[in-house]
Amino acid sequence: MKKIIATLMIVVMTMLLMAGCGSNDEEEATTGATTETGTDTESGAENSEQALEGNLVSAEAKTFSIFLNFNNMPFDSEWAVWQEIAKRTNVNLEGVISKTNANEEEAFNLMLSSGDLADVIGYMNAAELEKLGRDGGLIPLNDLIEEHAPNIKALLDSDPKFRQGATSLDGNIYYIPKNQTLLSAEFYWIRQDWLDKLGLEVPTTVDELYTVLTAFRNEDPNGNGQKDEIPLFDRAGHKMPDEYLYLFDSSTEFYARDGVIEFEPLEENFVYGVKELAKWYKEGLIDPEIFTRGAKTRDTLYSANQGGFTHDWPSTGNYNSSLAEEISGFNNVAIAPVKNQNGEIVERTTRYPAPGWGISAQAEDPVTLIKFFDFFFTEEGSDLINWGIEGETYIVNDAGEKEYTDVVLENTEQTPLGYLRSQGIQYRIGMNQDPDYEYAFMTEEAKAAAELYNGHPEWYRDQVPPYFDGQLDLKYTEDDEAEYKRIMSQIRPYVDEMFQKWMLGASNIEDDYETFVQELKDRNIDRAIEINQKAMDTFLGK
Repeated sequence: MKKIIATLMIVVMTMLLMAGCGSNDEEEATTGATTETGTDTESGAENSEQALEGNLVSAEAKTFSIFLNFNNMPFDSEWAVWQEIAKRTNVNLEGVISKTNANEEEAFNLMLSSGDLADVIGYMNAAELEKLGRDGGLIPLNDLIEEHAPNIKALLDSDPKFRQGATSLDGNIYYIPKNQTLLSAEFYWIRQDWLDKLGLEVPTTVDELYTVLTAFRNEDPNGNGQKDEIPLFDRAGHKMPDEYLYLFDSSTEFYARDGVIEFEPLEENFVYGVKELAKWYKEGLIDPEIFTRGAKTRDTLYSANQGGFTHDWPSTGNYNSSLAEEISGFNNVAIAPVKNQNGEIVERTTRYPAPGWGISAQAEDPVTLIKFFDFFFTEEGSDLINWGIEGETYIVNDAGEKEYTDVVLENTEQTPLGYLRSQGIQYRIGMNQDPDYEYAFMTEEAKAAAELYNGHPEWYRDQVPPYFDGQLDLKYTEDDEAEYKRIMSQIRPYVDEMFQKWMLGASNIEDDYETFVQELKDRNIDRAIEINQKAMDTFLGK
């Protein structure tokens, strides 16, 4: 792959050099002359850009290929909003991923191995995008932004978090991130109707939570005469162990405290948390199918009136209305994170700039593409990618506020956000996410949750780098990254295996822990910590 890209880069650079020489010769021959419109050639390019109507980024229609897949939805040029974008910019994108191929990683690796890169490339993994840039597959965007993308430049200059997310360790910007501006992401949700029925208060500490979950299990809050309640459940897939360990300020991963990297399975909080979770599981407080039930867990347990407490996104508040007819009095509310065993309130899940899109080395017209990227940071482009088409997916009310239409809010097959994404709105591209978009389709319960968590920034620790799906999203040098991946390929499966054994009661952490720690050291965990600390120091600007 590197050889293919290197050859392509030589060809491209040679062509640019020849073009540059021709351009210089022409400038020397025409210095002081004027164009047919009487404009100095020195400023002709600028005036040519200004002459374009509206948000056109090209005088003629141009088509570029794009590799992009978001939430198992390959890019589709037939989406109405992207047809509207093409109409307003004169840039049309054609997806290269088959609409029947939902495996993003497989498609990405296939594209790289073929050596035939799309003009625009987006991917779920920021590190892979940066690596592609360092290998020559994506071009540095720094100069292009400076010269042709004033709106992107303005955000880079005003938002340090956005700039940090966009900038690779070598100082280059290889992709424009999706700037997620809301602080809160997920919330703790509890069945208030069950609390009311059992005469219980909202838990404020992890010990009080244990008492509440025990009551949910033993005192029949759903009133069907059966002991079928699932007090604590989750649908978070591979990061599920951490969703529970967060209650005890721990995880199966790395974490940063006051700028110092820890591998949490080596820390006291982890041992305490695992012991508690093993106890909770044995007493029936945790979903017995926790490792197998899957992504539909929330739907399944709420619909059966069995789920009591979870950690999830704002859409969890939607069940109060969707299940109102089936389950009388169903009332799910968000509560503050409970104080852990150390008396602290900590919420770990938050939002950061996410992967977006870059321009490949095989793109023939990067200037038009960077102008196109910049369009999404204008008011018009931002409205299209955040809200869709006015009059179809949203309207502007008399107060000047945007509101989604019934086609979004009353969709019977998808959540509002799911519907928007299925139409290419709120897609994973370089953009500045409008925080109001989410409030516009939130239920009252979800709004209350967001306002509660956004109103308490002290619950979120400072100086913690991006923490995506339970893992620190740090930037590594190429050599460090390769070594780190080798080490962790031996450590992560082992930690997951042992955690599952301990939680399910197949083994005891106190009996195994000394051997567990030694095994981690034998697998070179200390070197992995060292690599992460180096990356953390870079994040902090040391």
